[in-house]
Amino acid sequence: MDRVAPERTFTSPPWYLTRLLATITFMTEGLYRQDPLTPEEREEFEDDLVSFSDRGLDGLGDVSGLEVLYAGGSSLLWVEGLSQRVGEHGSVTALDADEERVEATRENLADADLPAPVRLVAGDVFRPPFGPGSFDLVYSAGLFHELDVSERTAEEALLALASVVRPGGRVATEDFVDTVPAAQLEDEKLDADLALASSGESLIGIGAPGRIVALHEGVLSDVWWRVSRPFRIRHLDKVVLAEPEPADLPGLPPEVAQGWRRRREALRERVGREGYTRPATVYVEGTVAGGRR
Repeated sequence: MDRVAPERTFTSPPWYLTRLLATITFMTEGLYRQDPLTPEEREEFEDDLVSFSDRGLDGLGDVSGLEVLYAGGSSLLWVEGLSQRVGEHGSVTALDADEERVEATRENLADADLPAPVRLVAGDVFRPPFGPGSFDLVYSAGLFHELDVSERTAEEALLALASVVRPGGRVATEDFVDTVPAAQLEDEKLDADLALASSGESLIGIGAPGRIVALHEGVLSDVWWRVSRPFRIRHLDKVVLAEPEPADLPGLPPEVAQGWRRRREALRERVGREGYTRPATVYVEGTVAGGRR
């Protein structure tokens, strides 16, 4: 059921911003040694990133005093935002499969404003290294469209995350949907195709809201959801166009690599014409009725 709620919008960062967002401490000087933005543009870009995070996290409502798991990410921007909302009587744990991202965030924790204690854990959302009922809330953003389902299903991931939530606690997820045409949809498709061709990973990708909603309805109780408009981040197109293209694509047949590069160049031309347009998002929330399934 699509319930009426104050509009919020939030997604995880696109793939090429992962390193950038993982090291944000409201922007260190060294981060911009090769910055494609002017100081004024950089300030606007940063302001939009913070607003982007704030609006998404505000959509969770009152989370003060809760034990929260941020699943599938460790960006300091979101870790810090969650810690500020949870406060000193709760805690935040971030679970990220990428150990390098975890370490990058850990290096910057000392400079962050963290009222709630924060723990960073490298691990798999399919097998979260926590006991049953460890958290009051599990939250993810942009996790499901990047799940590799070549060997396991998205339902298994959601069941695993729900298993570490206390009965009556919440699971809340946000992800891209394809209801609005956007350059980023093609970017994500290119990324998924490259992952499949190079390593055999089968990413779920971005689809209609109903697909994500149905997934949650099969696992959780009292599910509700909303779709929000795309969130514009100023000067994101310049950041995209400044990102260096991979020098080689190891493991790919030459004809496959050439086809991928042609598609990438066509996308860059599109971004140059219309900017880096972003998808809409769906927020889905449900309640864990019982313990581990």
